Amino acid sequence: MKPLNKRCRGRLALFVFVGFFFAIAEAGAFVAKESYDCQAEGNRDIKTTLELKLAKKKYGKKKREIKKELQENHGALKIRLTFFPFLDPPMNIGIGKCVSAKDGRLAIQEALKFNRGIDRVIMQEFMPHHWVKIGATDLAELTFIPITPEDLTRLSDPSLSNEAFQKVYRELSALKERKLPFGLGTRKIEVDESE
Repeated sequence: MKPLNKRCRGRLALFVFVGFFFAIAEAGAFVAKESYDCQAEGNRDIKTTLELKLAKKKYGKKKREIKKELQENHGALKIRLTFFPFLDPPMNIGIGKCVSAKDGRLAIQEALKFNRGIDRVIMQEFMPHHWVKIGATDLAELTFIPITPEDLTRLSDPSLSNEAFQKVYRELSALKERKLPFGLGTRKIEVDESE
């Protein structure tokens, strides 16, 4: 059998690549078929996880006490405590799309108590659905959106239903400006109000 020349080998490689690409695309590997439904039967019973990052110098020796206190006060939540090895963790909070308004308000209270306050929210697209992160450092700073004390008061309103709470959080955590390359500043993002 005669070996293939360079042109034939190139065409064969291209054919295999294109066939492989179409096979994966047909399988739906590049497209999400449906959005996550928080009220679906298997998703309703998932407990919300509260991940709280504490300053090691301030709270390092009180981990058991703090975890016990949080579990007693918020028995419906899974509690994860981690430590920030330097001075203080960032003053941010991230709330997943399936977190109830009650659990979200409790998390805000704990952030104010243990983390000096909240000056940024994390974009919801980067949060696990049933998760709250306080003082997160495992996400890029580009996902942190600044908020004002008035915004935080609006989010903490006890009269908000689950849907209204999530709507306010999505509004606050939406990207409002895009950083331009090479230090050229920022550009406002136009948002269609009808969406």
